[in-house]
Amino acid sequence: MKQDGIKRTSIERLKSRFETAYYSEDMVITPLVMFRELDDLTALIQGVSIGVTVSGTARIKINGKLHELRPNTLFIFNENTVIEQVKASIRSSGYMITYSQQYLNSIHVDTQDLISIYHGFLDDPCVQVAPEEAVYIHDISKLMRTVLCDTAPSENRKKIISSLFAAMFHYVMGILQKHSLPGSSTVSNRTDELFNTFLDLLRVHCSTERSVEFYANKMNITPKYLSLILKKKSGRNASKLIDEAVVYEAKRLLKYSGLSINEIAQKLNFASQSFFGKYFKQRVGVSPSRYKIWDGRTEDIIARDELSETMPEVEE
Repeated sequence: MKQDGIKRTSIERLKSRFETAYYSEDMVITPLVMFRELDDLTALIQGVSIGVTVSGTARIKINGKLHELRPNTLFIFNENTVIEQVKASIRSSGYMITYSQQYLNSIHVDTQDLISIYHGFLDDPCVQVAPEEAVYIHDISKLMRTVLCDTAPSENRKKIISSLFAAMFHYVMGILQKHSLPGSSTVSNRTDELFNTFLDLLRVHCSTERSVEFYANKMNITPKYLSLILKKKSGRNASKLIDEAVVYEAKRLLKYSGLSINEIAQKLNFASQSFFGKYFKQRVGVSPSRYKIWDGRTEDIIARDELSETMPEVEE
């Protein structure tokens, strides 16, 4: 979607807009807000927002399509979502958590099926959930706000918040899986079919295959056409989606497999540990060893591992 001339709403602006919001550097948790107050925020949101409506109704245009938010509507806006207008009843209210991709990369979430669920939700970003599901999301959000507020103990605050966020994230992903897992509904056209086929292939092969050509050949289409389809359906090209899948798998292995960084590099089909380290740090912002910092190793061991990742390979 063409985005030139569209006003951007950054996480920083959201922080200043909601004076009573609780937030960390790359995340904002709003208090209960009235949707009619959001007219001036009609924009492209530079982050991912997960929200739930509490009361009233609101009609909102998302990427050119009109949606109605009723009580207990779960909505997700990704970084490519364009909100064109908001018309809300007097009592319409809700809350949302907005986070950056950097924040999601900084913590661990079990993302084995994240890409298929998340991108399958883009065509219909609003889902009506059961009241008890909305209450559960609200309770986790409320606890996160309590931990983030000024009166909460500061020791281990980031770890507590990341754990609560991961719990909320997985719960929301479970709801989306019930509603919109690609392949669970009738494929409407050839584009949807190819998109779902790519996601199926990506889940199977992301551990060993990172080239667009591999997936295009499997689908009997050109790499350029594959990227065009993925861009249309998800807002990302093929390379970006493949990178995300590889990074998600690398994060899972680093946290829970017990394998060494070199073993993980081999398992993910990287030429060397050094190349894997550079690849991971470029996309996540920290080295693989730094990502594993909570596993009890000392700073000396971390420093030694990081040095080994950056040292040039010695040819035999």
